[in-house]
Amino acid sequence: MNDKFEGMIKLINELTDVLIKLADMQRQIVTSVREDDLGKLADYMKHEQVFSLTLRNIEQKRLKLQDELGLKEVKLSELPLKVEDEDVKIKIKNAADKLSAQYKIVRSTSDAARSILESNLRRVEQTMKKMGVDPSQIQTSNAGLHTDFHA
Repeated sequence: MNDKFEGMIKLINELTDVLIKLADMQRQIVTSVREDDLGKLADYMKHEQVFSLTLRNIEQKRLKLQDELGLKEVKLSELPLKVEDEDVKIKIKNAADKLSAQYKIVRSTSDAARSILESNLRRVEQTMKKMGVDPSQIQTSNAGLHTDFHA
């Protein structure tokens, strides 16, 4: 049983590590938007998608392991209460607390990145309107940041 809890701790720590990298990536997205570097922005957003997929994969593993432990409906914050071994309980609590703190950081950096992206998009739309281009008439391709202007 303790081996499975150790596995849970490992997965929680993996989630935390990916969230740390994701928060850093979001900071880089903000920087690239501020610098108007669309190439870097596109690269960072691709990397961000990889992190999102990695997070989903780790989370699925965590949920499966939690189910195997008979703790399917238990929230992460409640997990330490379900552990009898005091050392493991402390490790799980510390890992869960670290994950929760990092999640808050990711939410904050994500909100900042979204805000600056939306602000810049509004600025681009306003500039296009001043140039006589209707932003609603622009079609974007699925192949990246290429835009086909039809006026």
